[in-house]
Amino acid sequence: MRKLLDTLYHPFRDSARINRKVVINYLRDLKGVFLEIGPGEEPLLNSLDIENRQKIFVDLPGAFPKKRVPGIRYIEQDAGSEKWKLKDESVDVVVSSQCLEHIPHTDHFISESYRVLRKSGVFIVSVPNQGALVFILMMLMTLNPTMNEVSNCYIGLGNLFSTNRFKKRVNYSGYTHLRLFTIRAMQDLLTVYKFKVIKKHGGTWGIPIIGELLAQFFPYYGLFTIVMAQKE
Repeated sequence: MRKLLDTLYHPFRDSARINRKVVINYLRDLKGVFLEIGPGEEPLLNSLDIENRQKIFVDLPGAFPKKRVPGIRYIEQDAGSEKWKLKDESVDVVVSSQCLEHIPHTDHFISESYRVLRKSGVFIVSVPNQGALVFILMMLMTLNPTMNEVSNCYIGLGNLFSTNRFKKRVNYSGYTHLRLFTIRAMQDLLTVYKFKVIKKHGGTWGIPIIGELLAQFFPYYGLFTIVMAQKE
């Protein structure tokens, strides 16, 4: 049974790689000073052909590796509640992938992104998509969607097919997913903060071979809400 479930879940586990690829492709044609919020262990900016002095990383205290790369600016702070330690209109690109859904103060995050961006600067954000077709189907079967977590302490609650159901999280700090976004909701959120949406992508539908293609042409049903917007 576990082997069967692992086979069924494989396309969804591969979705993180596809999400990363889509966001990096959005970044490749951009220039200037780049700011990445919540870079984790594999920063997106390290996949770009840019100089270290063009990179700024912001993450929670203690999240950065002890050995830091010379030239890169590292800022330790809570980007979800504190004013960012950056000057107004000081960066050209802000990118955040799989971070905003963990932050309680969404409006603070978006308004700070707007503040630090130069005029016509670009904001790229990726979060799980509440409107994903597979999540809609799961809810029709009374199952809790995979990315919609209800506990900081336990995994897979509400999902009968989860191989980690009732498993306790180990050494976990911070918040699990506090909110998911549909692409339409993300567009509206960015609009009220005076961003103009340029591109949107759903990452993948979680279907082998054609999942990414479907998410490109029908992004509203993809597993991710990936949006590129410009400061007006």
